[in-house]
Amino acid sequence: MTTRLAVAVSVALLSGCAIASSPTPMPDGEKTRAEVRADLAMWKRAGMDKFYRGRISPNIYSADYRTRYATYLKLRNGQEYKDEVARLGSGGK
Repeated sequence: MTTRLAVAVSVALLSGCAIASSPTPMPDGEKTRAEVRADLAMWKRAGMDKFYRGRISPNIYSADYRTRYATYLKLRNGQEYKDEVARLGSGGK
């Protein structure tokens, strides 16, 4: 009888934990689909995609590359990225 009660209490407690957690728990460092898509949008908005066409590596020391990369970092760490994640997370395309 006490074993059944202990199992029932354990199941009740564990099911409460499952309900309280997020629907898709992710380990640290993993991103949602919306975050990845927003990051790519910032990359393209900064013009970084133009450097990665074909098999030739870009000149990462050129002024144009460094300027565009700085723009990407600014976008990626700014409100634009957060807005894009929110838009994509709400089902926007």
